[in-house]
Amino acid sequence: MLVAAVSAVLFVGLVGTASAAPPSDAQENSACVGRTIPTSKISIQLWTFAEYIGFGTDAATQARLEEVLSQLAAMGYRNVEPFSLSGLTAEQFRALLDEYGLKASARHVNVGTPTATVDIAAILEENRILGIKYFGSGGTPNLNTEAEWIAYAQYLNAVGEQARKAGQTLMVHNHNWEFTDVFNGRTAYDILMAYTDPKNVVFQLDLYWATFAGVDPIALIERYGNRIQLFHVKDLNPTLNRRIEIVGRGNIDFASIFAAAGGGIRYYVVEHDPRFGDETFDPFEAAEEGFDYLTCKRA
Repeated sequence: MLVAAVSAVLFVGLVGTASAAPPSDAQENSACVGRTIPTSKISIQLWTFAEYIGFGTDAATQARLEEVLSQLAAMGYRNVEPFSLSGLTAEQFRALLDEYGLKASARHVNVGTPTATVDIAAILEENRILGIKYFGSGGTPNLNTEAEWIAYAQYLNAVGEQARKAGQTLMVHNHNWEFTDVFNGRTAYDILMAYTDPKNVVFQLDLYWATFAGVDPIALIERYGNRIQLFHVKDLNPTLNRRIEIVGRGNIDFASIFAAAGGGIRYYVVEHDPRFGDETFDPFEAAEEGFDYLTCKRA
């Protein structure tokens, strides 16, 4: 049951943006090459809506979460990637997903560090209820030494082994510092790869942050192959301080990246960091354009 109507202004950003004539079918099909993704492989990180939903655990927060899920389902999404349960139990969150025909493709949740461990067994049980296979922290700690990165990787490997035995998969999501922090010729990303077992840990490559760090995602894919099993798909605006941009409006060559990955990517996850305080940012617009871009729908 949808508990709150979506304001008409949510999609106002879509009006007037396409002043040019729409592309012909031939142009559209050409543009689609390398980036027509099956709906079953498309997801969205709900952090896109973090400011809209809020961080509370009250009924109003949960109502906004439900509104978001309803609208995403109407756009065509069949998967979402939660970052919070908004105070709901795993059973309640799963029921909400089921109501709107959605699945949780993966989940961002704090999996701890060597010096600040968490209850992994409890997370695994929540994941089981939610139907989640892939999970991991939303980011790695920005560590200072090679030894700290090695210890963190070894910790993740142990968590990943525990997850594997429960039929789940630990994933590592990057920002930029994993590529800019270099120790004895190896980036922190290299260290995370080297000190985790492929059976225990896979990687969710954030294409924006890799590009932001000056790294070629295709080179990473060629080097690490099927260890990279998920993408965070968000664009980069080269003229506005390299800010995160709505998918398809920036300069990241997604078609070439997707082609390089072949069929090895399990989920292509649309994401846009919320711009707190920026009233011009519309997460619904970002979600819809991202979905349309990946499925090659005409706006």
